[in-house]
Amino acid sequence: MIRVGLVGAGFIGRNHFNQYEKMTDRARVVALCDADADRRAGDWSKVGGNLADAQGTKRDLGNIRPYTDWRQLVDESAIDLIVICVPTYLHRDITLAALKAGKHVLCEKPMALTVEQCDEMIAAARPPARFMIAQCIRFWPEYVWLKQTMDEGMFGPLRAIHLRRQTSAPTYSLDNWITNPELSGGAVLDLHVHDVDYCLHLLGRPRSVFAQGYQRSGGGVDRVHASWSYGRSIVVQIEAFWDLHPGFTFNMGFTAVFEDASVMWDSKTGVPLTVYQRDRDPQTPEMPTEDAYYGEINHLVSCIERGTDPTITTPRESRDAVAIALAEKKSALSGQIVSI
Repeated sequence: MIRVGLVGAGFIGRNHFNQYEKMTDRARVVALCDADADRRAGDWSKVGGNLADAQGTKRDLGNIRPYTDWRQLVDESAIDLIVICVPTYLHRDITLAALKAGKHVLCEKPMALTVEQCDEMIAAARPPARFMIAQCIRFWPEYVWLKQTMDEGMFGPLRAIHLRRQTSAPTYSLDNWITNPELSGGAVLDLHVHDVDYCLHLLGRPRSVFAQGYQRSGGGVDRVHASWSYGRSIVVQIEAFWDLHPGFTFNMGFTAVFEDASVMWDSKTGVPLTVYQRDRDPQTPEMPTEDAYYGEINHLVSCIERGTDPTITTPRESRDAVAIALAEKKSALSGQIVSI
């Protein structure tokens, strides 16, 4: 049994907690740290987020040890895995402390605010400790299907892909920390990094990036439209923004054009992923059924059980996602192409 210490009980922390309840014979949350007294007590009724089931509930946490200071939780000897679900500016410090204490670490995306911080975290990770960044899109059914389809060459080579992610301002976080770019990195790191990481997973590192966007909320880039160049015949466009007006609900999706088919999926429409081919009716293939959040946790838990490092997503890849997202920000603010 892997004993889990959860740091942060906001929207994504609650989501992690729910996934561990599904694997109580393999991993279980035994301790929880949060700055908010209600959350520590299991009252998550005021916890919101950007997904349809974001609203929290009240939970009985009587068997879970509460902490107000993450340092005390990290030092607890009866914990094997530290799960970090707090504002991004805290990721490095908690990760370094947990790895130094010999714990396994699962840290939410983005990895950190700077590439230098990411490098520190990678350098601190040494076996037998296992370290992974929670990149849920690599486990999301539609994105998993697209990666498998491309790798198998089912529809010929990929010619173009457009990845998109959009929402109104994320005002649901405690003290609105997400909208403060000094704490979250802004939309480029907090929102856009999902698709940056996935595109790395799909195609690898680009040669260069060019982006357009603008700053609005406290100096952060609230909207980014990026193009990646690979030096070969493929068109890559990635966009993300949280500058839409209140009432616009979260939406993500993609359009992929292969030599022999076009694929489209949009989370907001309720229409399944659809494949369009010449002289055939549109097809809606069966998707993988594993929940993405469960999938990422299950991957790390399995690696801990086997004594191996994560392979579906690695710290180095998460570091590269931060580096490229920041390169896009540099391009958006300078108007220049940025080499990778």
